[in-house]
Amino acid sequence: MLPSLTLAFICGLALGSLIPYYPLSISILLGLVAVGLSVLEVRGRIAVISATAAFGCLLCGIVYWFLTVEGHQGTAFHEAHPDVFQSCNGRVIVPVQYSPGRMMMVVRCEQEEARRPFTVRLTWRAAERRVFQGDRVGIRARFHEPSGALNPGGFDYAAYLERQGIDAVATVNGLEAVEWLESGRESFRWRIWYHFDRWRDAIRLSALHSLAQPALGIFLGIVIGERGFLDPDVRDHFMITGTVHLLSISGSHLGLVALLTFFTVRQIFLRLPAFWLLHMSRRITPTRLAAALTVFPATAYACLAGAEVATVRSLVMVLVALVAKWVGCEQRMVHALAAAALAIVVHDPQAIYDISFQLSFLSVYAVAWQLTRSGAAQEEDAPPLSRFSRAGQWIVDALAMSAMVTVTTIPVVAFYFNQVSWLGLWTNLVAVPLMGILLVPMGLLAAIGQAGAPGEGLPFAAAIQWAMDVFVSVLQSVSWIPGGEWHLAAPSLPSLLAFYGCLGAMWIASHQDRTRWIAGITMVLLLSWWLWSPRLWIDGDRFRITFLDVSQGDSAVLELPDGQVVLIDGGGSYERFDMGRGIVAPYLWNRGIRTIEYVIGTHPQLDHVGGLPYILRHFAVQHYWGTGDVRDEPFYQRLQDALAGRELSEHVALQHQDLVTIAKCRLEVLNPPEGAEQQGGGGRRQGHRLNNRSIVTALTCGPHTVLFTADVEAEALMRMSREHATAPVDLVKVPHHGAASSFQVDWLE
Repeated sequence: MLPSLTLAFICGLALGSLIPYYPLSISILLGLVAVGLSVLEVRGRIAVISATAAFGCLLCGIVYWFLTVEGHQGTAFHEAHPDVFQSCNGRVIVPVQYSPGRMMMVVRCEQEEARRPFTVRLTWRAAERRVFQGDRVGIRARFHEPSGALNPGGFDYAAYLERQGIDAVATVNGLEAVEWLESGRESFRWRIWYHFDRWRDAIRLSALHSLAQPALGIFLGIVIGERGFLDPDVRDHFMITGTVHLLSISGSHLGLVALLTFFTVRQIFLRLPAFWLLHMSRRITPTRLAAALTVFPATAYACLAGAEVATVRSLVMVLVALVAKWVGCEQRMVHALAAAALAIVVHDPQAIYDISFQLSFLSVYAVAWQLTRSGAAQEEDAPPLSRFSRAGQWIVDALAMSAMVTVTTIPVVAFYFNQVSWLGLWTNLVAVPLMGILLVPMGLLAAIGQAGAPGEGLPFAAAIQWAMDVFVSVLQSVSWIPGGEWHLAAPSLPSLLAFYGCLGAMWIASHQDRTRWIAGITMVLLLSWWLWSPRLWIDGDRFRITFLDVSQGDSAVLELPDGQVVLIDGGGSYERFDMGRGIVAPYLWNRGIRTIEYVIGTHPQLDHVGGLPYILRHFAVQHYWGTGDVRDEPFYQRLQDALAGRELSEHVALQHQDLVTIAKCRLEVLNPPEGAEQQGGGGRRQGHRLNNRSIVTALTCGPHTVLFTADVEAEALMRMSREHATAPVDLVKVPHHGAASSFQVDWLE
């Protein structure tokens, strides 16, 4: 009963979040649910008390969402003018996160003019002082409300920060930007968190001194939850092989550590002399004692990892499982999971939209289902098995469990990451035990050794470096399997609901063959459709232009009437976010686009072509056009490497060229002029020289004309206004992001 009521409560939370946007639809849906429950009652399929309790929990979830989320008072922070500096004093309330050249801390700020404290996510570049959780600091910065990209269906960074309780963001530089006021050790409330953060910092510094990439990034990720040093290419290998969940401290890490601790402690007590064991068992059994003692290392590991939201959720699940072990109800795993889920959503209703919450509970529910099925099968097969038969049965069960978890999580992974990691069906069988039994314990032993003998070096550094290098090299080899990286369009919400509805029907009606067959066939059809992801949205005789929000930078997708696709620029690629990977590619996959006929890099600057290497590596690109300018910059070298990997050469675009000519559409180059000086590799010219050589194109389709002006400035605009008797246009992409250097009145007129 508890799992059903918890599910109804969570559904109520989801409906409550949708009511402000779809009030009529939700009202109709609630009516249909009530009618459906009534029909089931009349037919005797469900008890009256069960239907009433389920519908009551559904309504309670809706009310609870409005009381805790929608009815929550607005933030105390009010954004000032963008150029105005504000000051506040506050306390660092979460562990400080580091990445090369910067640190990130969350400060609970207090201002005299503010009604109540507000929370700031502060990025501090070139920081020379070490700051720890619990410290009081003074900040002087330009605070802004969280914002993110505005692409439909894209990742909403502002909403993500809002769910984390962040009211404002700011970035500062240099030692004087943050003033240290008081140590966290002086506060009784924050003292323990301060010492944990100092320990994390010591481990980080020792790892930086002792380990090299990729072992450094993986070690910091699985031991202290630090993801700022992870190599993006390494993350790609884990993503392709379906093992990316191993890079962050999640339920698998905490669960394996707890399982290893529980098993070790229990075996130690079982090997005590018989007299001691008998005397101890009169008060407490070895199983209960092991469950109680496992709480401490699991909790300490979660605190060392920074006690992030996802880690705390995993810890709650582990603690609930230990409590179930203590009271002897470990066989009722689904009820324990329901209790953990209920505790989490009551504390934070918005957790239902967190991918870690969704994947964690889907995975564990899939494991519980498979364990229930295998347990029932073992009861039917009474004859004992030989050693080899047991080993074979264990392999079959592990493969079935991995398959169940993979199938259960495919829709969510595809929805968030536009990818199906089918290799995870096999790689997780080896990678998960290896990470939990070898790599994580090695890392934790090194962390404990560092605390016991502080110094610059990390204990067991050579062994950790070797083990993680081998682990990464094997995954890298597996990731090269053809077809291993399978991208697709994100499934729609109705198809997701249909898939999980069929999965639930197979569980509930496990003894009804007809229902199981219908549900299974429907799931296979949905999976096949998602994997195919055909391009259905070609607009016939019309053309479509999409300007993507890539923050500072440009990117536009042109879909022509005959189905050809032109990509103009791909945004930038920065330390923590690649616009090609995170924005441009997902949009293309969601449109069913896998082939791009023409890619245009308007000029070799980071905010325009930095994201193109990812696009070139993951899409079938037929032609690449650029200015021919050469840069001595890492991003430009990555672009050239990507072109070479695709065996593409850069075609130089010049004025009066037609890049695309079809029946109704023509894409003409208006800039740069032929004979204009190119930038060589020997010297670095000023940015305006590159800007004025940007590729400017005009798309004419029937009576409509659109200008794509890249970063051209007044000099090039004046020349184009003299050379081109330009007819009125329907749409102009503003030159150089609206910079004053590109404001030219004659051209605009």
